[in-house]
Amino acid sequence: MKKSLFVLITLLLILSGCAPKSISKDLSVFNWQDYIPESVLTDFQAQTGIKVVYDTYGSNEDMYAKLLGGANYDVVFPSTDFVPRMIQKDMLLKLDTTKIPELANLEPGLASKNTWDPKDDFSIPYNIGSSAIVYWKDKVTVDDASSSWSILDNTAYANRIMLMDDPREILGAGLKFNGFSANSTSADEITKAKTTVIGWKKNIVKFDNDLIKSAFAKKEIWVALNYPENQFAELEEADKANVGIFFPKEGGVMFLDVMAVLKSAKNVDNAYTFINFILKPENLAKIYDEYGYSGGLYPKTMSLRKAAPRYDVASLSKKSEVRGDVGENLKLYDAAYDEIKVSK
Repeated sequence: MKKSLFVLITLLLILSGCAPKSISKDLSVFNWQDYIPESVLTDFQAQTGIKVVYDTYGSNEDMYAKLLGGANYDVVFPSTDFVPRMIQKDMLLKLDTTKIPELANLEPGLASKNTWDPKDDFSIPYNIGSSAIVYWKDKVTVDDASSSWSILDNTAYANRIMLMDDPREILGAGLKFNGFSANSTSADEITKAKTTVIGWKKNIVKFDNDLIKSAFAKKEIWVALNYPENQFAELEEADKANVGIFFPKEGGVMFLDVMAVLKSAKNVDNAYTFINFILKPENLAKIYDEYGYSGGLYPKTMSLRKAAPRYDVASLSKKSEVRGDVGENLKLYDAAYDEIKVSK
């Protein structure tokens, strides 16, 4: 009789939705290429028991399009210019930062500059850096005078140049070369930038986010506009000393990437656990060391680092800018970039 009553009560609890729920041990992460080393993900799984399904993308545009197309993930790493539009589209979960105690280590001065999400309601700062010109020293001559976007116009490197496939980065280069803001909302300025880039195309093999790394490593191309950390991750150790980087004197496009939880996330508690784990100083130090990132958003990591960064954010041109949200004017960039891609 007692056993029958227990079974009946259990069935009623299940039907009423009050039965104890099993705790998920899964997490899906959508992140940039070369952004978290396998060893850190392995440590996370070993320490938490949470299995990570980890996919990567090469640009914010790819990430955004896949999410709009129905791709399901828990944690994503957008750049700050994409955060406002993702908030507007109701794609991001409003965060409970009490579940992310390591956020207390964030550089205090960053809060006053946070225009994308002023109270960290939907996004947690992760990393800052910049795209750069990466080149083979034995093939390309660079000095103070030539550390300019004009290298892309140099016919000595025709068919030896490849650029990342990213409208904001490419048009940002054209805008900065012409003395404009990389976050311009002027149709005339964006048109001038487009014309400049079309002029460079005579020397450019391709706009690409994947092939660019291997083509550069094989010396099929000598000059690349990309994130230097991504390029160095592809190189043999013996080749790294022969590769130089520079940030064009006219200024360039910086990134500040964040971690966010999608509103459609199925494993929210695990997402908080993951974000807090990544922000632990010893883990961030491993991540930054692996790829040579400049870091700096979380000062406690700096004393734990064992490898020198490839560059310091302070070394960037004072004319460089963090990509900002351009709102509805993004369509100007997209249209201009489409014209660049189809131009001869």
